[in-house]
Amino acid sequence: MKVIGVVIGLILFVAGAQAQASPETMRFAITRNGEQIGTHEIAISRNGAETSVNLVTDLAVKVLFVTAYRLQWVEKERWVNGRLVALSSQSDNNGERHSVSLAAKGSGLEMKVDGNAAQIDANIMPGSFWNPDLLRRSTMLDTKDGQLMAFTVQDGGQEDLTINDQVVRAHHYTIKSRYSQDLWYDDQARLVQAKFLGSDGSVIMYSPALDAAPR
Repeated sequence: MKVIGVVIGLILFVAGAQAQASPETMRFAITRNGEQIGTHEIAISRNGAETSVNLVTDLAVKVLFVTAYRLQWVEKERWVNGRLVALSSQSDNNGERHSVSLAAKGSGLEMKVDGNAAQIDANIMPGSFWNPDLLRRSTMLDTKDGQLMAFTVQDGGQEDLTINDQVVRAHHYTIKSRYSQDLWYDDQARLVQAKFLGSDGSVIMYSPALDAAPR
């Protein structure tokens, strides 16, 4: 009986560890003036003091069946005790390709952009927007090209959003920067919607896909 108890205990422990390691995944449909042009996925894995985040963006804008604009972007982040310690990003922004990486070095972070290294502040945060702690900063890193961007935040208060036929209470913030945009976070501090204007004035929305519920 003791052996059976130990085996059951081990099974429960392993099952619990697997459940803890399972990422929280959010999928967003990207639309331009109401027409879907791509997807954005955020997968967050938490294990004790460590948090790993994988982000994937894939979108294409077509005009008369010809691709006028395309963005492919993959990013991985590693956080320990709420601090960014490593990052890698590869992007193809309509033919403009960049590789960006960060690694803890000394009292700061070493950043490499297309092979060129520089030392930056250890407290810098990437502008990936999954983490609302960014809203308490004044500078962020654009991980698509490695540029540091100053920004300001305007608090728009609580709003009711209708998402997939459900009303979601969310906090609205407007970020003013090189790329100004509106962000909404739910009561669990999860990003639930984003909006910005394209260079041509088109409205770009990131809204949860039908299967976007965290799992």
